[in-house]
Amino acid sequence: MSIRQYQLRIYLLCILMAGTLAAHAQKENMETLFDIHHLLAYLVAAFLIVVFVMLFYNRVFYYQEKDARRQSNRLNIQLSMILDSSKTQTWTYDIERELYTVVSEQNTTETKYTSFDFSQFYDRNDFQELRKAIMIISKGKKQSETIDVKGSLPKNPRERQRIYEINVSVLRSDRRNNPTILLGIQHDITGEKEKMEKAQSLTLRYHTVFDSSQVDMVYYDADGYLSDINEKACETFQINDRDALLRSRVHYKDIPVLADLDFQHIDSCQMSVISDFNQVKSASEHLQKPNNGKKLYYEMNVSTIRDEQGQVQGVVIAGRDITEMVESNHHQQEVGRQLDKTTKEIKAYINNINYSLKVSDVRLMSYHPEVHELEISSDLNKTQYKMTPLRAVSLLKESERRRVKGLFRRMDNYQKEVFSDTFCTIMRDNKGRNIYLNFHVMPIYNKDGRITHYFGMCRNETEMTYTERRLQEETAKAQETEQLKSSFLLNMSYELRTPLNAVVGFAELYNAEHNPEDEPIFAEEIKTNTNVLLALINDILFISRLDAHMIEFNYQPCDFAMLFDGWCYMGWSTLGPNVKTVVENPYTKLDVKIDQQNLGMVIQKLCVHSANSIQEGMVRAKYEYRHGELMITIEDTGRGLSPEARAKAFDRFSREAGEERQGTGLDLPIVKELLEQMGGNIELQSESGKGTVFYVSIPCEMISLEKKSEIIA
Repeated sequence: MSIRQYQLRIYLLCILMAGTLAAHAQKENMETLFDIHHLLAYLVAAFLIVVFVMLFYNRVFYYQEKDARRQSNRLNIQLSMILDSSKTQTWTYDIERELYTVVSEQNTTETKYTSFDFSQFYDRNDFQELRKAIMIISKGKKQSETIDVKGSLPKNPRERQRIYEINVSVLRSDRRNNPTILLGIQHDITGEKEKMEKAQSLTLRYHTVFDSSQVDMVYYDADGYLSDINEKACETFQINDRDALLRSRVHYKDIPVLADLDFQHIDSCQMSVISDFNQVKSASEHLQKPNNGKKLYYEMNVSTIRDEQGQVQGVVIAGRDITEMVESNHHQQEVGRQLDKTTKEIKAYINNINYSLKVSDVRLMSYHPEVHELEISSDLNKTQYKMTPLRAVSLLKESERRRVKGLFRRMDNYQKEVFSDTFCTIMRDNKGRNIYLNFHVMPIYNKDGRITHYFGMCRNETEMTYTERRLQEETAKAQETEQLKSSFLLNMSYELRTPLNAVVGFAELYNAEHNPEDEPIFAEEIKTNTNVLLALINDILFISRLDAHMIEFNYQPCDFAMLFDGWCYMGWSTLGPNVKTVVENPYTKLDVKIDQQNLGMVIQKLCVHSANSIQEGMVRAKYEYRHGELMITIEDTGRGLSPEARAKAFDRFSREAGEERQGTGLDLPIVKELLEQMGGNIELQSESGKGTVFYVSIPCEMISLEKKSEIIA
C-alpha cells in the first residue's frame, strides 16, 4: 500500500468524525453547545483524535519505510550479484563535497573516501588521468567518459597488477542541469587484458618465427591454397613479389612435387627432391617464372594441422635448399679423389727421401724447447730416438759438453739464429774411433712469428773429421813456427814503435849534451816505456796464441766468492785516493767449476780498464750466479766512451785521435776473445762523461753455494 493511499484513508476518517460531531450538535440545543463543559469535552476529543491520527500515521510510515528498505536491499543484492558475476563495481563522486562513496561487495555498508584515500586503490599516474576525466564531466563538457586504469601494486609480488575499465557518467544534476553526483562503473578487465596480451604475443611469436626462420616456411589453408610464405622461401624459389603470389591463389596441386600428396590422410612426412626449374615454370601459370633453369636439391618436412575433431586446418611445409650442400659434397668427393692421388705421390716422395737419408747416413732432428725433448730419425714416418738434453749431453765427450749446453740454452731462450756445429761423441764406429756428428739446426716459426721448435739435420762426419785432423796435424807442425812469427810481427807492428822509439830516443840523450839533473827523468821514461813495451809483447804473444787456439783451459772447482774481491782490487791497484771502490759479493761461498787463471785475467783487465778511465768518482764490481752462468758486472763513473769509440772498443790497437793511452790497446780484445773461447760473452754500455759498464756472462757448473743472510734494518 502506497503513502498516497494511507493519506486518503486518514482524510476520510477525519471527515467522518466531523460529520458525527455535527449530527450530535443538531440534536442538542445550540445554546448548550458552547457551554464550558461541552467545550472542554470537544477539545479533549479533538486532542485524542489528533494523537490517534499521529500514532496511526507514524505506524504507517514505519511499515512503509521498512517495506521500502527491504525492497531496496533485495534490489541491491540482485544488483550486487550481477555486478560480482561481471566483475563490476560501482562508486559515486559528490562534486560539491569531493567525496567518493563505494558500496562494499556485500552491499551492507557504504564507505566514503577523500580523493587522496581513493587514489591509493590505483596507479598514481593513471589516477591523474581518471581525475582529468572526472573534471571534464563535472564541468559539463561531456556526459560520460571511459578510461583504462591500473590498480595499485599488489603486496604479493607474485600477484598481477589489476587493470580496470572505468566508465564515469552523470548520476544526478541540480535544477540548472549542473552535475552534482557522478557514477563510476568499474569493470575488472585484467583477465581480458591477459588473454589479449597472450594472443598478441602468440601472434607476434608466430610471425616472428615464421618470417625470421632460417628455413623456408610455407603455409597452405584447409582448402589447399597458399596462405603465407616467408622471405627465406621467397629467396629460395626466386619470388620477387610475395603479395602478388599470395593473391594468385596457388594450390598445392600446382606444385609438381606436392601434387600426389593427400593432406587429409597424412599427418607428417619428410621428402627430399630434385626439382628442375624449367619443369616448375611450365607446370602452372600461377607461379612466377624463375630467372634461371638450374636444378634445385631440396628437402622438406610436411606437417598437417588438425583441430580437436581431427579436421584439417592447414598444412605447414618447412624446407631448405641443400643444393650447395650437395654440390659441396660432390666437390668434396672430387677433392678426396685428388687428395688420394696426391697422398700416393707424397708417400712416394717420402720413400725417396728416406732412401736418400739412409744412403747418405743423414738423420733428421727436431728440438722442442717447451718440453725439452730432442727427436732424431732417419725415417720421415716415425721417430727413432727421443731424449732429453741431459741425455744428449751425456753422449758427448767431456770437452764438448759445455758447448752443447750453451747450444741447448740458446734454443731454450728461443734465439732466432741458425746453429751449425760438429761435436765429438763417446760412441765409436767399427774402427774404434769416436763418432763426430754435425748438427745444422734452424728455427721454425708459426703464423704469429713465434718459434715453435728447431729443425735440422744430423750428419755423420767422422770420416771427414779424422781426414781433416790428419791434414791439420801434418800442416800444423810446418806452419806453427811461421804462424807465430807472422802473428807476432803483424800484431806488434801497430804499437811497438811508439815505446821503442821513446826508449831509443831517451837513450840517445845520454850521449848528447844534457844536464845531469835530467838523467833521472831519462831513466824513468826509459823504464816506463820499457814496461809498456814488455806488456805489449806479452799481450801480443798471448793474443797470437788465442788466435792459434793454443790456450788450454783447465776447469777446476774453486770458491769464486773468495777469489772475486782479490781479482777486483788487484785491477784497481792504481786508483787515486778520490775514487771510491765498491764490491758486491752476495755469497759467503760459491763453489763453481771454472778456469781460474783465465777468468781472473778477464776480471783484472776489466778493472784495470776502469781504473785507467777515472780520476774521481766510483768503481763497482758485482756478480751473481743464474741458471748455469756467472753474471759479472764491472762499472765506473769515469770518462766513458763516445759512440765511435764504443763501436771500436774491442778492435785491436784501436784508439781515437787525441785519446790518452789506456792499457796496451789489447786488453779488451783479449778479454772478448778469451771469453768467447770459454763459451761466454761480453757486452759494453757507455756514454761519454758518464762512465762505462761491462756485462760478462760465462757458463759454469755450480757445485755448491751459500748466500749471505740479509740484514734488515
